[in-house]
Amino acid sequence: MRKLSIAVLALAAVVAVAGVAVAANTYKVHVASTDTSGKGSAKKPIPTGLKLGFQVGESDTSKRGTVIEKYSIGAEGLVTNTKAAKGKCAFTDMDNEPTVPSKCNKALVGTGLVKNAAGPSTNQSLSVSSPCNLQLRLYNSGKGMIIRLDSNGLPAPGPAGDFSSDKVGCTLPIATSIDAKFVKTKIGGVSASDLRFTVPQNLKHPLTGIDNSIRESVNSIKKTTKTVKGKKIGYYNKVGCKGGKRTTRATFTTEATGTQAAQKFTATKQSKC
Repeated sequence: MRKLSIAVLALAAVVAVAGVAVAANTYKVHVASTDTSGKGSAKKPIPTGLKLGFQVGESDTSKRGTVIEKYSIGAEGLVTNTKAAKGKCAFTDMDNEPTVPSKCNKALVGTGLVKNAAGPSTNQSLSVSSPCNLQLRLYNSGKGMIIRLDSNGLPAPGPAGDFSSDKVGCTLPIATSIDAKFVKTKIGGVSASDLRFTVPQNLKHPLTGIDNSIRESVNSIKKTTKTVKGKKIGYYNKVGCKGGKRTTRATFTTEATGTQAAQKFTATKQSKC
């Protein structure tokens, strides 16, 4: 069934005759919360866990969005300290490896799910697209996080065009990773750590002529702490917040196509400090 589904996607890429319309992606940060109370400060940071999520669609809801190539995600007053993780792992240990090696288990800092729609590059209609949901795991690399994505372990998806259930997997055999880096920045005038990364070709286009467009991503990063020189530090730390609301910001850069230049968009969400 998996091989047949892959063949169907590939065939659709060849025979699709609809022209590629100029896409108008829509963006929304719909999940943004921490699990520890208090604003914190630079002198007295508060370790915290957090949940982050965003959605990408198309203004024409019958279509999937244009493929996203670059991301930058962070929140006002949330800064990282990778020394607080229980371990770290190298990107080369899990990039395009069929499984994550056991030596990386202690480096796990978060989990989640990425929901995609895969279909022919020449036709953005959801009716000819298939769900491609991927298990997401986040590992500390020492400089950022390794985003591990797998199609194994999830149920097989339904027929093309059926997005009625999110409890499905992906017909495409995906087992790969993204090397994401933390970059110091400011959001809302307060220090923050942006997680920035570029999506590799094998995730944007798992097969020739196939686009893999993200629909939604939700992940949880657990509260992880370590005491260093008598001071408790967290993997994520609250170091301040203006007013009573915290701004979470996600910036997306679309992939350039033969008919459309790359475009950058930003979405934000206000949540309790």
